[in-house]
Amino acid sequence: MLCICDFNENGAWACVAVLVVIYAIYAFRNYFRIVRFILTLNGPPALPLVGNAYLATDKTLLQQMSHTAYDMYGPIFRIWLTVFPAVVLFEPADIQVILSSSKHLEKTYFYRMLHNFVGDGLITSEGDRWKIHRKILQPAFHLNILDRFTDTFAECANHLVQGIINSGEKNVNLTKFVNDAVIDILNETILGVTLVSKKQMQMEEEESPFRKGQVVAPYRMVHPWLLVNWIYEMTATGQRENAHRAELFMTCKKMIAEKREVIRKTKSKIISEVDDPQRKTSMLEFMVEVSEKNPSFTEDDIVNECCTFMLAGQDSVGSAVAITMFLLATHHEWQQKCVQELEDIFEADSRSPTMKDLREMRCLEMCIKESLRLYPSVPTFARKLGEDTKVGNYVIPAGCDVFVAPYATHRLPHHYPDPHTFDPTRFDPDNSEKRHPYAFFPFSAGPRNCIGYKFAMLEMKALISAVLRNFHLSPIPGKEEVRPKFRLTLRAQGGLWVNFRPRYSNLVENLYVSM
Repeated sequence: MLCICDFNENGAWACVAVLVVIYAIYAFRNYFRIVRFILTLNGPPALPLVGNAYLATDKTLLQQMSHTAYDMYGPIFRIWLTVFPAVVLFEPADIQVILSSSKHLEKTYFYRMLHNFVGDGLITSEGDRWKIHRKILQPAFHLNILDRFTDTFAECANHLVQGIINSGEKNVNLTKFVNDAVIDILNETILGVTLVSKKQMQMEEEESPFRKGQVVAPYRMVHPWLLVNWIYEMTATGQRENAHRAELFMTCKKMIAEKREVIRKTKSKIISEVDDPQRKTSMLEFMVEVSEKNPSFTEDDIVNECCTFMLAGQDSVGSAVAITMFLLATHHEWQQKCVQELEDIFEADSRSPTMKDLREMRCLEMCIKESLRLYPSVPTFARKLGEDTKVGNYVIPAGCDVFVAPYATHRLPHHYPDPHTFDPTRFDPDNSEKRHPYAFFPFSAGPRNCIGYKFAMLEMKALISAVLRNFHLSPIPGKEEVRPKFRLTLRAQGGLWVNFRPRYSNLVENLYVSM
């Protein structure tokens, strides 16, 4: 009232300033509360404005996470991603508090920068939208449904073997061959594009928009002004990303229209035929049928989920398959154990694996899990707390971003003795039962775990077993080590080179017979 009664220009601006300050304090009160908490924690030195975001481009980041961070900062410490404070958790018991709770399902702000890379689907969506989509899509990943794609896995695995043979090289960089096989599997299981139809249409993998995505989030984090979308979209990188997103949407919508037309012509009801053991229903077909029965599941929802499955499935599975084969090449005794297991399962029969065969590959599964322990495809991910949460001796405020790092947790010596050594016996049933359930979470854990983790494991077994049945793998001198680098997903710097030697002289003839 005093300001109104004694009104003058200076007094008016003073009132405005006071109101702005009061509003800012109110609007950012939780931010200041989080900052006050964060300042009580230890953590790496931060730069003005950039904070610790520069670590995302540091080539030694993974080495620091796995070898020194725990000793230097403890199991709970703070980081700054530009001006955004966050907590990092290393201990399984602390991680369980966050990942197992339905109160902390929201992803952090930085996941918004991944929309053009993995789509706005299950990985990045939030709230009721995520819950509804998860419920809708979960049945498509039941083992009974996945069983129908075992022949797809086998066909693409044989195509992988054939590609290695056709290269004419003994020393091979696994990365491209494995990535081609993974995209072949995804094309059929997600989009319904088979190897045969792809050949008929003369489609090349390089032409696919699903192979053109680039992760730019680390670049944006070390250039904080690019976190403002309208500024970023004015840059050449932002324009390329938007053009790529438009291409993805156009491609998916064209395929959706084709699927709708097929369904209308054949009057095929995908959901009503889930008990047909002969029917293979791609994820795209499944979602189109869902959308026709449930209009709230829109065409844009279908596009976003397709992008998520196609783009996220490439890097994660491709990395895991290639690194597992590389580690088997450099650990001959475990390669031999896996080969013996395969000989016991197939008994000299060159047939393709069934679902039962894949599930019996227990030694190979142990090796895959140990590979994922050492080199998880997604080295770190995050949640935003939905409420104040007690973790250890601290109460972390609601709204705080919490990062967990499988790459670091998987290498804690008090959970994994001699943690940097490849030792698949860690995952035999006895050892696994004794370990904390959240000491191993390459596919995340809790309500927001990876919906396709069973699919991924079957896919990995099919590809690796086909290679082991046909080749002796051995290391190449001077290239015996994985050189991991952080790119949101894990990559191997310089590739993964392996020497391939056929297990029998008539490999090509037998391969074509089995196909």
